[in-house]
Amino acid sequence: MRLVVDADIIVAGTLRPVTLRYPEHFPDIPPLILPRGTVEQWSTHQYGAGGELCLEWGPDNWQPEIMGADMLESAYRLLSGETPASDQTSRVPSRHNTTLGQQLRGELFRFLVTRDFNEIAKSMPESALWTGTLVGTYRRAGIVLGVKSIQRSDQDTWTAPDYPGDLLWEDGSHYSFALARWANDSAAPPTDNRTVFREAIKARHPDMPDDVSCVVLARGTRLDVYTVLNGDDEKCRTVTVIPAEESALRLDVNHISLASRSVALVGCGSVGSKIGTMLARAGVGSFVLIDDDLMLPDNLVRNGLDWRDVGYHKAAALARQIRLVSPGANIDAREYRLGGQTSTGYTETILQLIGKCDLIIDATADPHVFNYLAAAATRSKKPMMWTQVFGGGIGGLVARHRPQKEPSPAAMRVQIEQWCNQRGQPIERDVTDYASRESGKPLIADDADVSVIASHAARFAIDTLIPRALSAFPFSVYLIGMREGWIFTQPFEVWPIDVGTPPPVDGPRVDDAATAQEVVRLAELFTKKKNETAAASLSSEPPPA
Repeated sequence: MRLVVDADIIVAGTLRPVTLRYPEHFPDIPPLILPRGTVEQWSTHQYGAGGELCLEWGPDNWQPEIMGADMLESAYRLLSGETPASDQTSRVPSRHNTTLGQQLRGELFRFLVTRDFNEIAKSMPESALWTGTLVGTYRRAGIVLGVKSIQRSDQDTWTAPDYPGDLLWEDGSHYSFALARWANDSAAPPTDNRTVFREAIKARHPDMPDDVSCVVLARGTRLDVYTVLNGDDEKCRTVTVIPAEESALRLDVNHISLASRSVALVGCGSVGSKIGTMLARAGVGSFVLIDDDLMLPDNLVRNGLDWRDVGYHKAAALARQIRLVSPGANIDAREYRLGGQTSTGYTETILQLIGKCDLIIDATADPHVFNYLAAAATRSKKPMMWTQVFGGGIGGLVARHRPQKEPSPAAMRVQIEQWCNQRGQPIERDVTDYASRESGKPLIADDADVSVIASHAARFAIDTLIPRALSAFPFSVYLIGMREGWIFTQPFEVWPIDVGTPPPVDGPRVDDAATAQEVVRLAELFTKKKNETAAASLSSEPPPA
């Protein structure tokens, strides 16, 4: 039962029947005007054929004082401005700029131009023709084409660094294409017929292969893209180009140093999966991922992975996710459980691999794993971080150890526990071991709770990895609250914990002293065994003749 007014607008002797329709939320949003009884494209300021006219007033600048009659007058000004006479057309400037997303909403075929490919196209010699491979990724909204590789005339093959390998080989279809350099003022080839189109290209580039599915014409700084796939009709399809972005700098310049840094992330579950992806987005160049657990449907409530990874090991799945974010990342994923039923030799290999990284992160909340990683960090003199989400989603902990700046990780953990005990609030550790499926108190926290702690941990990690004189964090341990409970009296309450400085080092290292003591004990055992063997040989009777 909304009000609808029909009106006739006469423009340059032509009748334009329109409908003025008042929407449900009027007068908070303006009425709309659209063609009545016809599906025609009257104006360049129209939302598709037969659609609403884009007038001087819209939801972005609407005032309730504006009347429906004002909207009709605006429609007249638009239509008469574009057609001042029956044999004349003119341009009416837009009152606003549309975004790229708005412009491409109805475009099913899109061609993505990356900065690297854009530079390659600009470097083409005049009248050159190169061939290559496109990758097409499909979604319900359509298909996006991107350049995977180009075979240049000098036999040099260029491979796009922007596309992740997993995306190219698992989720994409491949098409051959030709990239041709045309003069900026050259006329566009005809597109009404595929055969005529190909002949027009071959007239300038006789060596163009017959089996290409797509043709890209570089005309000055502009790229025109056409598909010549066989279809129901004989026409070529013009593909909408998504232009290259102008600037790649969206992070602080200090983040550039992260490309040369490596992180060992142990635990790729709900917290670890988020930390790993965040660090990849920040620019960390290398990862060692350690986790033996599988991604299962119940993990979807908190894990950063999704149904595409269900049934796969979390370490391998997170490696795939990181490559989709940062295609150039160097990743070593190990399906391994520290402290599990595995050979000592392989555990030693894993710890050595972890110790070579610039930062060690424990995202398991498992005290056994913590002990192994603390040993690796102490021996390799590398920074270590660990984090924990407390049951009930009340908050969590993030902690950082830096060699020669904080006590050892083991000593820090003791201080944290003592700090909580002094306040009568000991840390609870009774949580379910999800990897072994052992029973216990389950971790009840939603994705938002986990994401808060993971974000703080990632921020802490980035600060640790970027080389600078002073850290942005004056403390090395923080308890972060999300709601009232345990030690927290209100949401977003933060408790910093001062763990002091490491004790002075006097004399040999603890591990050196332990090694020396072990050598003495082994020597005593061998001496004792030798004496026992000698005594047994003297007391034994001679063998029978």
